[in-house]
Amino acid sequence: MTDTPPADIDDLLAAIAGRCEETGTHVGAVESLTSGAIATALGRGEGASAWFRGSIVAYEMQTKHDLLWLEPGTDPCSPSCARQLAQAGLRALAADACVSATGVGGPDPSDGHPPGEVHIGVATRAGVTTQAHQFDGSPEEILEATVRAALLALWERGEPDPSATVTADDDGVRIEPLRPDDAGEVLTVQRAAFVSEAQLYGSAETPPLTQTLEQVEAELADADGWVARRHGRLVGVIRTREHDDSLLIGRIAIAPDQQGQGLGRRLLEAAESHSTARVAELFTGSLSEGNLRLYRDCGYRESERVDQGDGTAQVFLRKTLRD
Repeated sequence: MTDTPPADIDDLLAAIAGRCEETGTHVGAVESLTSGAIATALGRGEGASAWFRGSIVAYEMQTKHDLLWLEPGTDPCSPSCARQLAQAGLRALAADACVSATGVGGPDPSDGHPPGEVHIGVATRAGVTTQAHQFDGSPEEILEATVRAALLALWERGEPDPSATVTADDDGVRIEPLRPDDAGEVLTVQRAAFVSEAQLYGSAETPPLTQTLEQVEAELADADGWVARRHGRLVGVIRTREHDDSLLIGRIAIAPDQQGQGLGRRLLEAAESHSTARVAELFTGSLSEGNLRLYRDCGYRESERVDQGDGTAQVFLRKTLRD
């Protein structure tokens, strides 16, 4: 990336294409106002088939709600709408960066917003930014200005975050850092995954099943960890923190329909390989034979067993990561 923005759309496309090729980045778009014009522009970029995931055109509000999970009551011409669309597109398209565009193309005002009011969002694994614009001219001129603004925002804000390491495999699974805005998906997977554990232990009164969204959001605000996404869908999660040279591995949850496919092992490997701790520690219940088998296969050895007084025990395991 250079200090001076490219002058026109063709130069912007060349800059975006060059960076994507150099970094292995994949980009996508979610469009309301532009109705596919951003996709048309990105599709002209050199080698676009290797880095442009595609575009979701969601014009009607119902489509935004149903397909992109836009919060009810969101003003379609607002920074909040641009932010939500970009974030939803990032996940749905399994992209590294996603740009969104929403606003009023004219020639008339809409819901109190003047023609030419446009909001652009860019989401990456590091977060999301928005920009507000007021363009003048005919609907065609506003459309052209919006496409250029979206490409410029993607070029300026869509650079990959070096700390947000992502690994991908041919089976469509990507291992990514856990983010606070993953809370809703984490809760869904967590609840589904721990139903079988509740049946094993004869009780549904366990935090993975009773936690609220607000509690998970509060936990993730201070948590580290990794998620597994298959074609954009969150299918697994591991939470971690480091303390006194130990990597403390918390709740691991894999969506029931994705279990038995090695996702737990891959999440453990991601957590271990990105840690500077000397040892890793985790625990599970004595009846959780599948968990115990996985942990032992991954090199963990039992260090302590604490009787729970009901015929079960908490089993603590450790693994040396480095001498």
